[in-house]
Amino acid sequence: MLRESCVPRIEVYFDGVQDANTALYCSATRHLLCNLLPEELFGQWETDPDAQADQKEHFLALLPLMHSTLVDRAPANLSFQILSKSRPNVCKFFFELISRWLVPGKQLNVVLCYSVDFKMPDVCSDLLTLCEVKVHLEEQADLDKLQRNLPLIETESKLGVQTAYFARRILDIKGQALDEKTTTVQDYVAYLIKRRPQDFDVDLMSEMQHIMVVCRDDFKSSRDARHLSRVISVHYLFRKALREAVRLSPEMRHLSLKLFRVRHHLPDGDKTVLALLVGVNFLREKEVFEKSHIMKAVQNYVPSAQVVEDSFFANRRGSETICTLYLEIEKSNGEGFTKDEIRSLRKELPIDLKDRIEHLMHPVFMPRNEEEIMRNVLSLSSQIKFMRDIPQVTISFDEQSHTSIFFTVILVRVLKPGDISLQELFRDADTYLTYLHDQDKVVGHLRNKYPKEATIFRIQLPKEGFLRRDHSIDLYKARQAVFSEISRIVGEVRDFNGGMISKQNELLCTVREQLGDRARYNDLLLENFFYSLTPVVMRTVLAPEALKTLFLMQLEAIDKGFFKEEGYSLKICNDPKYIYVMIKGQDRAIRDDLSRMLSKLQISSSELTNSFAKVYDASYIGYIYRSDDPNKRRSYCQTIHNIVQSWEK
Repeated sequence: MLRESCVPRIEVYFDGVQDANTALYCSATRHLLCNLLPEELFGQWETDPDAQADQKEHFLALLPLMHSTLVDRAPANLSFQILSKSRPNVCKFFFELISRWLVPGKQLNVVLCYSVDFKMPDVCSDLLTLCEVKVHLEEQADLDKLQRNLPLIETESKLGVQTAYFARRILDIKGQALDEKTTTVQDYVAYLIKRRPQDFDVDLMSEMQHIMVVCRDDFKSSRDARHLSRVISVHYLFRKALREAVRLSPEMRHLSLKLFRVRHHLPDGDKTVLALLVGVNFLREKEVFEKSHIMKAVQNYVPSAQVVEDSFFANRRGSETICTLYLEIEKSNGEGFTKDEIRSLRKELPIDLKDRIEHLMHPVFMPRNEEEIMRNVLSLSSQIKFMRDIPQVTISFDEQSHTSIFFTVILVRVLKPGDISLQELFRDADTYLTYLHDQDKVVGHLRNKYPKEATIFRIQLPKEGFLRRDHSIDLYKARQAVFSEISRIVGEVRDFNGGMISKQNELLCTVREQLGDRARYNDLLLENFFYSLTPVVMRTVLAPEALKTLFLMQLEAIDKGFFKEEGYSLKICNDPKYIYVMIKGQDRAIRDDLSRMLSKLQISSSELTNSFAKVYDASYIGYIYRSDDPNKRRSYCQTIHNIVQSWEK
């Protein structure tokens, strides 16, 4: 508890009139602040003047601040205080929220209400409001309901004391008698709690209050009470199930999905749309899952799908790692969704949506290295020795913005009579690239007559077309697009620093062509598999048939899953040239065991290729071993079996 001597000076204002009772009000206010404020906030206010600036900043960051004095058993008196910047009717809002909605559906007996406007001139110039409401509870059941509902009331209290808009919205929603539809929803929710107590408890009332505040008025007005009740109850069940799943397996991604048809009665006629409810947990900070992510997944299976205007809302509370979302979709041509389309969405969307969760990254700050640029210029210049040599180019990633990707390009060429500058070439070309000129310089001559020109410039291109399903940027693809466009505009050029990248891309395209329609897979899965291959050189020299075989084995392992009594699955395939191994496990530690044991076989890096992928919370480890020696092949297979069996035990 904060000592009263540590609380900074207080000035109480009653319409500017000071009287004999002012000191009493100041003393009462100071005493309440001692209970409300953290003990360390003004602990050094008098003894350490240098700390006062930080304490002032900390104090303002805390506002609005709410404190509750609770007990374990009823009957009892419970006190609730809130401190905020002053706003008209803060006390009225706080009194209404505590007395009427702290225990849903019951008006509490208020035994004390105190409110005061005051200033702390040494801390800030703002007028502050302090409110205390003390209630009396007789029944233990009411106390249990109050404790469950208190976190939501604290959130709504802090929201409402800051702006009149949110205070009005919260009280309007809670003022059930003012809205017949809301009253009907409340009655239906109460019926669910009574009829299905094993699935719903009084927390469903809090869920209803929260969702009715989050939803727009036009959303509620165009949908009937039964539909709103259904949305509320499914959100509640999703959140309940997700909390339990996260408690049992906090490191795993959990996702719930429900689809159903909805019929809206509109002035211009009835319309049937498809409603989607999604619940998901977040594994890391700065993960984002919004309307656009859901729609991109839906349009994978129904290209003509579009969002019903103003139908989306997300239900995420503070820093909670669980989020539920609601969205309605329709077809752009006005047709309804077929049974096959709905069946396909129910089957495929849960898997697809997990890949769509975006992780926001901090922008990269990397000042340009002029020394490296000059080194690249000299390297490119040394490649041009004859008049017939084609231009040399290096393409390096520079930075990204919210909408664009930037590459730094160095192009060295022989300037011949009649050649025009690169600026003019790009200016006259019909291209989606934006050319940003940096500098031109002559870096030598051929035959003491023809200059070798180095042009340094930046290329800007929209990144929308290079986002993968998980919203990571495919820099390989973007770089390849830049090179192709430069070749089209400038003519034949040599990609000096992209030989390995080009070879990798060629091999990946060959594997993709060989797969054809033989197996259903998403391209993100194939790319993650391909770019996990080690050693890296195998991404350019390995036979595409071998890669196709291993990838098909991974797809088969994903489809089959685990036996109930096993924590892993193992498959080994042989052909005269290669041995293919695919291991699926729930613990990625087996990968380290495999690496240690296989290293004892002293297999050359050119003979063994490894892949690793994490798909839907399971690890997939693949190997391609090339050997003609029967003894080595037998020893290799036996080692794999021994490791996997010992790991299971």
